[in-house]
Amino acid sequence: MLSNKQSSRSLVSFMVTWSFLILTVTGLVLYVVPHGRVAYWVHWSLLGMEKEQWAWVHMMFGGIFIVAGMIHLYFNWGPFKKFLAGKVKGHLEVKREVYIATALTVGIFVLSAFNLPPASWVIELNDRIKGSWVTSPELEPPFGHAEEVSLAGIARRMGLDLAQGVQNLREAGLQFGGRKDSLEKIARANDTTPMAVYGIFRKQKAAAPKTPPRTAEGIEARYAGTGLGRATLSELFERVGIEPEIGLSRLKAVGIEAKAQENAREVSERYGVTPVDLLKAALLERDAE
Repeated sequence: MLSNKQSSRSLVSFMVTWSFLILTVTGLVLYVVPHGRVAYWVHWSLLGMEKEQWAWVHMMFGGIFIVAGMIHLYFNWGPFKKFLAGKVKGHLEVKREVYIATALTVGIFVLSAFNLPPASWVIELNDRIKGSWVTSPELEPPFGHAEEVSLAGIARRMGLDLAQGVQNLREAGLQFGGRKDSLEKIARANDTTPMAVYGIFRKQKAAAPKTPPRTAEGIEARYAGTGLGRATLSELFERVGIEPEIGLSRLKAVGIEAKAQENAREVSERYGVTPVDLLKAALLERDAE
């Protein structure tokens, strides 16, 4: 029968192993999940767990891995210290593998921190995979964390008729307290998604004007935080109802040369602006015509 110390060592070793395996799985899942605003908007889930739950598990086992690793080192401190002492007496002949591993670690850290190749390729792949979940405009919230905003706030920000929206939800049979309830709260109470609730709420008898806001402030309020950077310029112009040729010509008029199939973020980074700035240039120019 194992002694208490041996049992503790075995327990710690298995905790390190299982934590490592779970961190590997959760890390891969979090690498491919949609961006937060999309995941929360559609209640994305895998194996019955939503993105936030996967993040909680990853965080908890990250902590367990660190603590278990420290305890493992404590239990093996004697052999480890003896090993170091032997190396010191033997003039600490460090193998070249140690130098190579150290150099690789530092190099990867620097490349990742400054978003340089080949680390940037992994980061870009991550962004493409996350963005690939958005296959239609409805999957994008109207603005960041829209699911947390009350019905009254949504109506005010999106220029919708609050009374009409509330009536739509009532007629659809959704249960909720009133205009102060958020889309998320209503969705949870009715076993649906914020996207579905918003789709019902935004149907207006007298539809809100589809013409995009005509002021810089209006464009900023309407489109900031809605994932413009991941769209191509063609998709961006389609979203706001202007022809790609017209949008490109307006960008060219302010010194921005680009192609319709280019990613909005790439173009904005090339000219030191934001995707919303590109949209402003395309939309505000309309009033000057």
